[in-house]
Amino acid sequence: MQNKYFLAIDLGTTTVAAALVNHENSLISSKSILNFQYPEFGIDSIKRIQNGLDQNSVKKLQQRAVSTINALIGDIKKETGLGCNDIEIVAIAGNTAMEMALCGYPLISLSKPPYRPSSALFFPDKTDFLPDFNLKNKELFIFPILDGFVGGDTTASIYYLDIEKRDKPIFMADFGTNVEIAIGNKHKIYTTSAPAGPAFEGGNIKFGMTAETGAIFDVKLKDGIFEFKTVEGARPKGICGSGIMSLVHELLRENVIDRNGRILPPDLINSESYSVVANAPSGEHEVVLYFDDKINMRFFQEDVRQFQLAKSAVKSASEILLEKFKIYNGDDFDVYLSGTFGSHIKPEIIDLIDILPFKGKRINFIESSVILGCRKYITSKPPEREKDLSNIIRISKNFPLSGSKLFEKHFIKNIAFSP
Repeated sequence: MQNKYFLAIDLGTTTVAAALVNHENSLISSKSILNFQYPEFGIDSIKRIQNGLDQNSVKKLQQRAVSTINALIGDIKKETGLGCNDIEIVAIAGNTAMEMALCGYPLISLSKPPYRPSSALFFPDKTDFLPDFNLKNKELFIFPILDGFVGGDTTASIYYLDIEKRDKPIFMADFGTNVEIAIGNKHKIYTTSAPAGPAFEGGNIKFGMTAETGAIFDVKLKDGIFEFKTVEGARPKGICGSGIMSLVHELLRENVIDRNGRILPPDLINSESYSVVANAPSGEHEVVLYFDDKINMRFFQEDVRQFQLAKSAVKSASEILLEKFKIYNGDDFDVYLSGTFGSHIKPEIIDLIDILPFKGKRINFIESSVILGCRKYITSKPPEREKDLSNIIRISKNFPLSGSKLFEKHFIKNIAFSP
C-alpha cells in the first residue's frame, strides 16, 4: 500500500484537474487542462447536454472526457516518472452532465422537466468500462449525484468540508461553469446549482482564458495606469476568472463603470482613469486593458454584461437558498468559496462586485474543494467514508432553479451592482 498512489479528478465542464497523492494524502503532482469537449461540444453544461442526447452523441462526449483525463495522466507520469501500475484508486467528481457523459448515459433526461438524471443511473466501481482509458482494472469511485444539476462535485465539496457534521451552518459556493451552492449543518443541507455560464473561468469573455501561463489574475488601476499580475509572470495573453473579478472591482472602484454596468464615456469619469476608456466603432465604450506588438487586449461592454449575468445568477441562487434555510446576513455562519481564483481574490473584491447576498463576512478561500473531497475519500477508511456520504445524501435537499419564477425575479433585480 505504501508504494501505491491515488488519483483525484475534478471533471469540470471547462477545466479538468487531477491530483496524484500517496496513502497519507500528501500531494505528489497536480495538473489541469481544458476539457477536450470544449469548445466543439459547447461552452456550458446546457450545450453539452444538447450534444449528448442519445447513445451515439454521448459516446463522443465520453471519448473526449477520457482523452482529457489520459492527457493529465500523461503529464503526471512525465513529471513524476511513475507508471500506470503505481496508481491504485481513481476518484472522480463532476457535475451531473459530466458524470453521466463519462459513464456513457444519454443526457436526454437532463434536457426537459424535471431535469433529473436517469433512474437507471449506476456508477461502475472499476475503470474497465471506459474505452481507451490508460488506467485499466483500477478501483473507481464516482461521487454520487444529489439531485438534478447538483452533481458529484457538490457532494465532494460538502464531504470535504464535513458540513454534515457541523453545528454552525456553512455557506459554500464552488465557482465553475456552473456555480454549485450549499448551505447546511448536521441537521440539514440545502443545495442548488446557479446557471452562471463560463465567465468565471474566462469563457464568453473576448480576451478570457483559463488560469494558465500568461493569464492576468490580479489587476490594479490607479491614475489611469493598469498594473497586472500574470500566471508565471509571463507576458499577458488574456484574463482568467480571478482577473476578471479583480478588473471589475477596479473599474467599479474608479467609477469607470456605473452600477448598471455601463462603461462610462471619459467625460463622465471623475478620476484619472478616464484615460483607459476608448470609443468603439459600435458607439459603445471599451476599456483598453493592455497592448503590445502582439496583442491589443480590451474589455468590452459585452464582457461586462456577461459578468453581470454570471454574478446575478450566483447572488440570486444564494439569496433563495439562504431564505429557504431561514438564515440571514447578521446570523452566525461560516463562508467558504472554492474555485481556481481561491488563492488570488480578496474578500473586499467579492463584496464590491456584489456577487453574494451578504457583506463583511470572513471568507475562507479554497482552491478546489472538489479535488480535496476526492483526495479525502480515496485516503479515508471505507466504513467512515461510506457513513459520511450516506449522511450527506440523507439530509440533503435540492432546490432546482430551472423555470423558477422566484429565481427570475431575483435575477432581474441583481443584474445591477449595489450602490
